[in-house]
Amino acid sequence: MDQLYQERILGFARATRGMAPLDEHTHEASVSNPTCGDRVDIKLKIENGTVIAASAAIRGCALCEAGAGLLTQIAPQRQQQELEQMRDALVAWLAGADDADIQEEMSAFAPVRDIKNRHKCVTLAFEASVKALSDKG
Repeated sequence: MDQLYQERILGFARATRGMAPLDEHTHEASVSNPTCGDRVDIKLKIENGTVIAASAAIRGCALCEAGAGLLTQIAPQRQQQELEQMRDALVAWLAGADDADIQEEMSAFAPVRDIKNRHKCVTLAFEASVKALSDKG
């Protein structure tokens, strides 16, 4: 279990604690994991199809916080359709697809790959970001 909570994962988690929500966001969504009770509230600011900023409020475990920290770090300056691609790649990679095209930072979650019941914790913020975009459309 100590390997699961390595420093890079904990660093992503710390990034979300006390994060101020975006006041001038264009998209938002909340997603919960009924299995464990984790909840992520995502706010995105999108301009001309590009993510300008992202914030997350989390009620959940350190892995849920870390997934949200990763998302808020890598989402800005990406095209909004990339959020769904990143989510899909992360889900596939966690499930064992070594050829999934993940962002380098996602590799920090390698210790989670063998613990299937924790995958949703890591991907919940990505799910919320995709939901935010689809709810707006």
